[in-house]
Amino acid sequence: MDVHSTRHPDSATMLLSRPRFPVANIGFGIRAGLWLPGCRIFCRGCLAENTWVFDESTRCGVATILGWLHELPVDLVDGVTIYGREPTGQPAALRALLDGIGGWRARLARPADILLYSGRSAAVLDERFPWLRASVDALVTERPVAEDGRDIALRGAANREVVASSALGIRRYAAAEFGTDLISCDSCARPRPIADTTARTVGTGRSR
Repeated sequence: MDVHSTRHPDSATMLLSRPRFPVANIGFGIRAGLWLPGCRIFCRGCLAENTWVFDESTRCGVATILGWLHELPVDLVDGVTIYGREPTGQPAALRALLDGIGGWRARLARPADILLYSGRSAAVLDERFPWLRASVDALVTERPVAEDGRDIALRGAANREVVASSALGIRRYAAAEFGTDLISCDSCARPRPIADTTARTVGTGRSR
C-alpha cells in the first residue's frame, strides 16, 4: 500500500516520510518503522537538517497508516518503532496513531511492542505529553550528543536513555543489554537485534 497515493478523508492526518518493513536495527526483533519528518528541537550537529521541515507533501491519513500495518504479515512483526526528527512535533496525530496501533496489536496472537524515539528528555515528555508513557512500551529519550564513532546499541548515543514503561518493554529492553541506560527495569536478557541492510521501503511515493 502506498500511504500517500490517495487524498486523506480521515479526520486525523499526519506527516509520514518513510513507512518501512522489515526493519531489524531499531528495536527488538523484526519491526515496522514509521519515520515522521519535522523538528523544532534543532539539535546541534544534526546530520539531517533538511528533514527539520514539516513537509506537507508527506501528509496522509492516520487510518491509512493503520491500514498499511494491517497488511503486514502478523506472524513476523515483533513491534513498531516510531522515529524520525521529532515524533512529538505532531502530538494530536501521534496520540491517534498510538491509539490505533494499540488496537491493532491487541488482535495479534504474538506480543508486539511500541518503541518511540524522542529528542526530548523523559521529564519534558511526562510534563507535555502525560499520555505518552501509557501508549508505548519504551522510549529512547534525550538529544543525541555526537560521540567518538562507537556503535551504541539502540540508543545511537551514550547520553540517551531507554525508558521502559510496560512489562513487555522491561522484558525486551533489558539493562543487561544496554548498560545502565534503562530506567525502571528488572534484570532480564533479550536477543540482540541484527541490523537489516536489505529492508525495503514501503509506500514512499508522493501524490498531491
